[in-house]
Amino acid sequence: MKIKSGFITRKIGDKIVAVAVGERIKSFNGMITINETGEFIWKCLEKETDTDSIVEKIKKHYDVDENFAREATIKFIDELRKNNLLDE
Repeated sequence: MKIKSGFITRKIGDKIVAVAVGERIKSFNGMITINETGEFIWKCLEKETDTDSIVEKIKKHYDVDENFAREATIKFIDELRKNNLLDE
């Protein structure tokens, strides 16, 4: 899975947002505010990957346990799916 083409993240003030660019604007009008962990997962999803790989990267980057990393990853991926932002 990976983020669909035509989306980018930007820092605006103290917030991180994901927005559509180019042709993608026609099918997605708006923005999604994400936190630091969400941005980390987003960057992982800019290339083809899977949940287990992201969980391992979160565990190492944030020094957290498997359950926390997996829960955060699944929750964020579910939100991306709801907004049709993933190619799977």
